[in-house]
Amino acid sequence: MTTDKIAHATILLVDDDPSTLLLASKPLQDQGYTVLQAPGSAEALRLYAEHPRPIHLVVTDIFLPPPGFQLSVEKNPYPRVNGLEMVERLLDKKRDIRIILMSSTPGPDLQSRGLIREGLPFLKKPFTSDALLTLIRDTLAGPPATQGPTKPSAPGKGEVEWVD
Repeated sequence: MTTDKIAHATILLVDDDPSTLLLASKPLQDQGYTVLQAPGSAEALRLYAEHPRPIHLVVTDIFLPPPGFQLSVEKNPYPRVNGLEMVERLLDKKRDIRIILMSSTPGPDLQSRGLIREGLPFLKKPFTSDALLTLIRDTLAGPPATQGPTKPSAPGKGEVEWVD
């Protein structure tokens, strides 16, 4: 992204903790970013699909509220899924998006469990405003996230898929 676009980027923050949304939004707004907030994946997917202007960066918690039970014949286009599944759905819709994953669990622990997507920046919570702003600037200036498999290609090997 160009320097001008970086300065006026729209950022979607996704976290079920209202204090994290508040603490992350304030310094971003102070720097001139447009900040959108979503408390879960369903709200984030809907906002991403329906927002009238481009969303340049998504900063999401990896652990989001679990799916709820739903009786419906139709498939829900905006289901409650974990942060990684939400990232995959966003990448399926738009390939030139930038994404930052965040969690209070250390990155190496997440990697050892296969819960972090390679190639995506990671922000450990709690974080400082400076750490957040630096990572956001670097991510916006860098290349977009790439699409690629994050799950084993053979289904049914002990993985559970939530359907909403």
